[in-house]
Amino acid sequence: GFRTVQTSGLNNFGGSVEQLEEHYNTINEMSDLSSFIMGFHAEYTTSMELMEGIADLCEKYQSPMFMHNSETLKEVEECKERWGKTPTELTDDLGMYRFGGGGFHCVHMSPNDFEIFKRAGLYVVTNPASNLKLASGVAPVNKYLQMDIPVAIGTDGAASNNCLDMFREMFLTTGLAKVREGDASCVPAEDVLYMATVNGAKCMGLNDCDKLAVGKKADVIAIDLKQPNMQPVNNIVKNIVYSGSKQNVIFTMVNGKVLYDMGKFNIGFDAEEVYRRANEIIRRMK
Repeated sequence: GFRTVQTSGLNNFGGSVEQLEEHYNTINEMSDLSSFIMGFHAEYTTSMELMEGIADLCEKYQSPMFMHNSETLKEVEECKERWGKTPTELTDDLGMYRFGGGGFHCVHMSPNDFEIFKRAGLYVVTNPASNLKLASGVAPVNKYLQMDIPVAIGTDGAASNNCLDMFREMFLTTGLAKVREGDASCVPAEDVLYMATVNGAKCMGLNDCDKLAVGKKADVIAIDLKQPNMQPVNNIVKNIVYSGSKQNVIFTMVNGKVLYDMGKFNIGFDAEEVYRRANEIIRRMK
């Protein structure tokens, strides 16, 4: 199967600290391909009681913690009204980052938020397509890089993005940074590819499959360079970041097992049946 790292969307509308602990233990013991990191949805959907319970679990299991953080300006302002602190300051004061972690989005960050991320070695997971669709803003990726704050790239959920294409996310990460800074040279393609691969693995604790090297686990994709959007092959990294698409992927291997090869899935169930069931669900929802 696929390698998965799960975290919790725990909030006031469902779940409990006890269930979070159960999920943490169950999933981490399930398979070498599955792991679980402590987390919750966001400050604005989660009570102080729940957040304190999550902080206790982070301490108990020495786990990193991730949440949606400072995605919108409204979120930050309302948090400051409630607690007199930003979401980053609040969760840091609760002790949630003693064992690392980070935040998803991190669009509207204060100077002190930057310092907390740098001091604690936290990861920013930027989600540019989602931030555009929801008009959340543009994350200060260039500043994170200047401060040596590690950045990874995500997609957010399908409802907030629709097209879960990491190639598009790479292009948007660098393109939006250039527009934000007014500098076409900032956040170069080489940095962006590193964010999408090595940093993506490291921020989720996957230190044994972060790159192709002897002794690392064989998590690999192959890209078709003969498709028109990848020609001519002048600079392979720039081709991938500026021209690449998920349609260019012709081969996927996870843990040494081939899961996708030249349009054919090897995932234990029929892809057409998945599509059929998904469309049935959509019809019921309309």
